[in-house]
Amino acid sequence: MANRMLSLFVGLLFFTLSLPAQNSFDALRYSTFQVGGTARSIGAGGALGALGADFSVLSTNPAGLGWYRKGEFVLSPTFYNARTTSTLINSKDELATQENRNNFNVNALGVVVASRPTSPNWSTFNFGIGINRLANFHQKFVYEGVSEGSIILAHQEQANGPGGISDFESGLSIDAQALYDLEPQDGIYESDLELAPDAPIFRRQEFVSRGSINELVFSFAGNYKERILLGATVGVPFLRYEEDKTYQEEDQGAGPDGDVPLFDDLEYTEELNTTGVGINLKVGMIYRVHPAVRLGLAVHTPTAFKLEDAFRSSMGYNFTYPDGEIVNGFAESPDGLFNYRLRTPWRVIGSGGFIIKKMGFLTAEVEYVNYGNNEFRYDGFIDAERDVNNSIANEFEPALNIRLGAEAAYEIFRFRAGLGIQQSPFANDDTTNNTYSAGFGIREENFSIDFAYQLRRNEEAFIPYQASGSPEQAVLNEGSFNKFAFTVGFRF
Repeated sequence: MANRMLSLFVGLLFFTLSLPAQNSFDALRYSTFQVGGTARSIGAGGALGALGADFSVLSTNPAGLGWYRKGEFVLSPTFYNARTTSTLINSKDELATQENRNNFNVNALGVVVASRPTSPNWSTFNFGIGINRLANFHQKFVYEGVSEGSIILAHQEQANGPGGISDFESGLSIDAQALYDLEPQDGIYESDLELAPDAPIFRRQEFVSRGSINELVFSFAGNYKERILLGATVGVPFLRYEEDKTYQEEDQGAGPDGDVPLFDDLEYTEELNTTGVGINLKVGMIYRVHPAVRLGLAVHTPTAFKLEDAFRSSMGYNFTYPDGEIVNGFAESPDGLFNYRLRTPWRVIGSGGFIIKKMGFLTAEVEYVNYGNNEFRYDGFIDAERDVNNSIANEFEPALNIRLGAEAAYEIFRFRAGLGIQQSPFANDDTTNNTYSAGFGIREENFSIDFAYQLRRNEEAFIPYQASGSPEQAVLNEGSFNKFAFTVGFRF
């Protein structure tokens, strides 16, 4: 016991400053947008870029703002449900657990002011301002099972590696006496888990995230001779992301010593709060080839985000000495704060629409995004900046996001359906994630109401920690994301 306490004191003397903790998945999270905006747009698959006359196009192809003949006020409250089924892949029983997380939000809120210029060549010159929701981060998942390996081995690898001790990971394990240096002169940390590296350990983790990206838009558009529409949007996205993780391990082996001598159980918690604001420019055009055919093109500049991470973590580690003495080790990190910048990729969106007289329309969009062009910027951490940006470039590649939509009209009633096909952003991965939607609306001369339902499904892997000397703990998350949107519009 004296040696373990001595190693704790020595460990406190050699803490090093923590480096930035962002990774490629953070960049992907903040550059992946979902079909949102009004219920009309959601019901039609988010593919209204060439047709316009909907508030959502201010965040996709602002040229569509030029089709407005009247001003409009739009409000779109939305209910969001995220259902996630999680399975620890290498668990002995591969038990699946399911969790739900709900969120009520405003998906779109804004006003369009329509005007007629004095010039005979310009039919309209319109202005729009408001907010569109681009991403929703609300999710919860839980996994559990019995498998080999331990997060302590990952912390041990970090403490003994070239990067040194982290205040938020391995340093906590030292403070909580999960890691100890029995021979301080060699600087090598040991752990109880080394005594039985192949022992089955019960593990459980709860992951809860919340937040969103809401974009404040300032848009202008004009209609030239009912043939060419030009528009631009200055977008100011506000980002908020919160993440709470609670990871637990327990030796459930039979007998007084269990499967791992000394070790009883542990709990490691992490909290992250990311906030920030960005700016971008979107320009677009629509060409009316024929009264029934419209083609659109939009280009989005990278969003320049300025972000701040606030984070903390803790470790509780309980063990029992051979003489029966029980030790409840616990350590908390200092409050971490880090400021940095993120530049997201360029986006190019081509769109087309076919109007079937007064019976409805068909529409499609294709969006090109190279997710490998995400780029972090750190002040004073050149090596960390280079490493994370190299990881982004190696892990991600260009992807196409396809959106298809249709609307059928009967008198004042509108019936809509949509399909989204999103290519995987990961290199050498040809899978796709699909989004399905349907909607219904009533349109009067000065008033409209719309309803929409959207279902998005995806599969993704989650890795709670990585240690080269022990089996990978991979979790399969199967997500089902449901959105119920209602939009009311008043034209003036």
